Amino acid sequence: MNLIVNRSIALILVVVLTSNFKIMAQEKNQKIVKEQLSIIINVPADSLWAICREFDKTGEWTSTLKHSYASGEPQFEGATCSARTCETNFGSGKKVVEELIMFNDEKRELAYNLTEGAPGFVTLAQNHWKVDELSPNHSKIEMNVTIHMNKFSGMLLGGVMTKQMRKQVNIVLDELKTFAETGEVSEAKKKQLEKRRQNEIL
Repeated sequence: MNLIVNRSIALILVVVLTSNFKIMAQEKNQKIVKEQLSIIINVPADSLWAICREFDKTGEWTSTLKHSYASGEPQFEGATCSARTCETNFGSGKKVVEELIMFNDEKRELAYNLTEGAPGFVTLAQNHWKVDELSPNHSKIEMNVTIHMNKFSGMLLGGVMTKQMRKQVNIVLDELKTFAETGEVSEAKKKQLEKRRQNEIL
C-alpha cells in the first residue's frame, strides 16, 4: 500500500503545488479534489512572475524534483515551450509530462495539465497559477488545483496520499519563497545538485 501511495505522490506532485486538500465533490464515477492556495512573497509581482512563467525550470529551485526541461514549440505568445518533462524523486527518476493549456504574461497567469505519467486512477490533474501585485515589493501567488480520481481508488488512497502530498507541497512553497526572496536555492536543493554533480563525474 505504501509503495502505491508513494508512487502516486511522486507522479502528480509537480501538478499539485498546493496544500490543505479537501474533497469538494463526488460524482457518480469519480472523486474530485479542488483546492485554492495563496501565499505572499516579499518581492515585486513581476519578479515572482519571472520565476513562475518559466514553469519548465521548476526543477532548478525545488528539491522535490531532480530535473525539469522544456519540450515543444510554444503555443502561446510569450511562453518558453509547450510542455515540460519532470524527473521525480521516486525510484530511479520516474518522468512525467505536463502541457500548457493557458499562458498570459499580461495577467501573470498560466495553467497546465498532466498528460503523461499519471497513475491509472487519476483521470485529470490540472493546475492554474496566478501572480497578483499587493504592493511594490509584495506579491501573492494563487494556485487553483483540480484532480479527478477513480471513485474506488480515490476513496481507498485519497486520504493517505493527500496527507503525504501536503508535506511535500509545503516544501515546494517554502523553496519558491526562498528562491524568489534571496536568489538562492534551498539547502536541500543545494545538496541535491551537489549529489547530481558528483554522480555525473562518476
